Amino acid sequence: MSRQDKRNEASRSFSSPSNRSFSNNSSPSVSRINSAGPLNMNNFNKQSSPKDHLFYKCEALKQRLQKIEGMAPFLDMAFNKAEKLCEQQSLSLAQEKNTESMSRLSMSSMSSQGSGTLVTNNTNRTSGSQGSSNSISDSLLTFTAGVLPLNISVDSATQLWQLFQQGAPLCLLYNEISSDHKLAVVSSDDQRVCKKSVYEFIIAMKLNLKFEDDDLFTISNVFSDSTQDLLKIISVVNKLLDGKVAEDPDINVDVQITNERSKVFREIIETERKYVSDLELLVTYRNQLVEAELLSSEQIHTLFPNLNEIIDFQRRFLNGLECNINVPVRYQRIGSVFIHASLGPFKTYEPWTIGQLTAIELINKEASNLKKSSNLIDPGFELQSYILKPIQRLCKYPLLLKELIKTSQETFNSSDDLSDAAFASHNELLAAQEAMKEVANRVNEAQRRAENVEYLRKLVERVKNWRGFNLKDQGELLYHGIVGVRDADTEKEYVAYLFEKIIFFFIESDKDKEKHEKKFKLGLRKVSGSGLSSSTANLLESINGTNDSSPLELKGRVYISEIYNISASSNHGYTLVISWSGKKESGSFKLRYRNEETRNQWEQCLRNLKTNEMNYHLSKKLRDSQSSVNTNDSSIYDYNGSNTTAESPQQFYSAGQQQQQQRHYSSSSTYSMMQPNSRVKSGDLSRISSSGSNSINHTTASTTPVSTSAPNLPLFDIKVKLIYNRLELPDPLVVSNQTRFHELYQKISGKIATSELIQEDILVSKLRYKDEDGDFVVMDSNEDWNLAIDDLGEGRSLTIWVS
Repeated sequence: MSRQDKRNEASRSFSSPSNRSFSNNSSPSVSRINSAGPLNMNNFNKQSSPKDHLFYKCEALKQRLQKIEGMAPFLDMAFNKAEKLCEQQSLSLAQEKNTESMSRLSMSSMSSQGSGTLVTNNTNRTSGSQGSSNSISDSLLTFTAGVLPLNISVDSATQLWQLFQQGAPLCLLYNEISSDHKLAVVSSDDQRVCKKSVYEFIIAMKLNLKFEDDDLFTISNVFSDSTQDLLKIISVVNKLLDGKVAEDPDINVDVQITNERSKVFREIIETERKYVSDLELLVTYRNQLVEAELLSSEQIHTLFPNLNEIIDFQRRFLNGLECNINVPVRYQRIGSVFIHASLGPFKTYEPWTIGQLTAIELINKEASNLKKSSNLIDPGFELQSYILKPIQRLCKYPLLLKELIKTSQETFNSSDDLSDAAFASHNELLAAQEAMKEVANRVNEAQRRAENVEYLRKLVERVKNWRGFNLKDQGELLYHGIVGVRDADTEKEYVAYLFEKIIFFFIESDKDKEKHEKKFKLGLRKVSGSGLSSSTANLLESINGTNDSSPLELKGRVYISEIYNISASSNHGYTLVISWSGKKESGSFKLRYRNEETRNQWEQCLRNLKTNEMNYHLSKKLRDSQSSVNTNDSSIYDYNGSNTTAESPQQFYSAGQQQQQQRHYSSSSTYSMMQPNSRVKSGDLSRISSSGSNSINHTTASTTPVSTSAPNLPLFDIKVKLIYNRLELPDPLVVSNQTRFHELYQKISGKIATSELIQEDILVSKLRYKDEDGDFVVMDSNEDWNLAIDDLGEGRSLTIWVS
C-alpha cells in the first residue's frame, strides 16, 4: 500500500448517516452565584452526542482542512510523524505487556516456593505501582489508547496534533480566511521556527480579526500533549473556518447494527461517550466553584482529585474505541485499548477511589456553599452520584467485555473467517477481560480499605466501653456489617466488625436504632425520587452510613486464632457456621448475612486469615524442630517459610502466645465478658460460648492446612486411647509419630466404625485431647497433631476424645 493510499485509508469515508439526529448540546450558562434553585437529574440522564467528542471533531476538522489549497503537503507530513508515533506506541505496549507477564510469572514462582502462605490482592496492588507515571508517559505517545486497527495507520487526533505543531499550516489557514495582511508560510523541522509561526498567527488573529485572549490558544497549548489543549485549538480553528469552509454532512460515527456483537459494541461506545460527557460536566462544575470562591482550593481538590488526568486519558480511551467503529471484526483491536489502560493509566483512579468518602462528607458539610456557587449540579445525591460514577464505570468494564466476548464467540463460530487476525482479535479481548478484572479488584480493594479507615474512626467514637480491648492490637479492619447470630432456635442481629485477629459484635440501643432506621428510610425516599439507578442509590446509602454516630455496646468477641472450622451454607439464607475452641470451652454459632456476596467475602477472608496463621505456626515449628535435630540442615525450612512469614503473618500473629495466656487467665469462655450473671438468656450472643457440639448436625468443611514435609525426627510408636461419649474403647490404637493427621483421622474413624461397643452410625467431626494444664485442645490439622506429640510423656500414650 502506497503512502497516499494509507492516508486515504486513514481518512476513510464512513457509511451513510442514520436517521438519528445529533444535537450539539452546550452547557447552560450560569451566573457566578446561583440565584435559582438546583437543577434536577436531567444532566445525569441526558444522552451524549458523538459530535461532542474528540474523534468526531478531529475527523470533521481534518476533512474541512483537506479542502484548503496547499494544505495537503502539511497533512502528509503530519501523517508521517503520527504514523511513527503510533508504531512506537504499539511497540512500547508490547514491551510493557511482556514486562507485566514476567512480573506476574516471577510473583507466582515466589509464592509457590514459599511456605504456602496465601497471596492476597494486597500483594497485587503493589505490583507496578512504583514508577507508574513513567510507564504511562512511555506508552502513551498518541491521542488514542491501545493499538489502532490493522487497516488504519494513524488516528485523526494525533495527525492534527502534529499538523498544528508545524506552525505553517496555521499561517496558511489564516491566509485562506483573511485577504489582507498575509502571513509568511514557512515549513521547517526547527521547533523555534514552528513556534515563531504560531506566534505570528496568534498576533494576527488579535490585531486583524479582533480575537480576544480568551478566544485564542497559546503557544504552550499547541506544543502540549493535553487533550484539553487540542480541543481548544480545534474550537478556534473551527470558528475561523465557519462561513468559509463547509463541514461535511456525511460523517457518521454510529456503530452499524449487523448482529448481537455490534449491539454490544454500540452500547460500549454510547455509554463511554456518556461517561466522558459526565466528566466534562464535572470539569465545568469545578471551574464554577473556583470562580465563586466560596470553597477553598483544598476543598475543591478534595472533591475532584486528579480530575484533569482522568478525563485526559478517558478522551484517549474513547478515541481508541471509536477508531474501531465499522472496522471489520478481524481487524479490530478493541482489546488493546483496555489492556493499555490496565497497564498504567487506570492507576490514576486510585486517589479518586481513596477520596470518595471524604468528598461525600465534604458535600454534606458544604451543601449551602455549593448551592450558592453553581446550579449546574444539585449538591445532594446528584453530585454524590457523579463522584461515585468514575469508580462504577471502571468496575463495569469487565462486564461489558464479558458480553462482547460472548457475542464475539457466537459471531466467530458462525463466520467463515478463520484468519490469524480474527483469532488474535478474539484472544486480545480475553486478555483484556482478565486485565480489567484485576483493575476492578484493585479499585474495589482500595475503596474498601479507604472506607474501612473511616468506619474504624467512627467505631472508636461510637463505642464508649471497650472492656479492656485495645484496637491497635487487633490488626486492620477488614469487613463490617449487620449479621444475624443464631444460637439454638433464637436469632438476633448484631453489628459485626472483622479485624485481622478478632471479630467484635455490637448492638445499638433501641432508641438510637429507631432513630437511625427512621433516618435511613427518609434517605431512601429521597433517593428513590432522584432518578438514580438502584445500584448507585444503594452505594450512596452504604457510604452515607459511615456518618451514623449512634452509640454501640460491645456484646461479644471471638478470636480468629480460636476458630478451627468454617462452613458455608445457603439452605436457609446465606450463612457461615463458625466453630471455635478456647482453653476451657468450645462451641459453634451461625452467622446469617443479607446477601451471598457479603457471605462469600467474609468466608474467603476468614479462610485466608486461618491459612496465614497455620502456615506461620507450621513453618515456625518445622524450623524449630529441624534446628533441634540438625542445625546445619535447617536452612531449607528457613527458605520455605521465611519469605512469606517474615511480614504479614508475623505481623498479624506475633502476640499469639501472649493473647492465649491472657485469654486463659482472664476468661474461660469466649463470651464470658458478656455474662454479668451466671444465668444465660436464650438467644443472647453469650449463649454461643456454651458447648455447641449438637448445634451442627451436618458435615462441615474445615480449613485445609498446607501440606508440608515433616522433618527427619526419630521414629517411635504412640498408643492412642479413644473415648467416645464417655465410653473408652478397648485395645489402644497404635500409630507412628510420622503419621499425618489425615491418616490418624482415617484410622480413628475406622476403629470407631468397626467397634462392637458403638452401635449407631456416626461421622467423626471433632478430635480433642487434654494438654498439660488439663484443658481440652481440638485437633484439626497436622500442626495440632504435632503439638500433641510434643506434649507426650515418657509413656508415649495419648487419650483422644471423639465426637
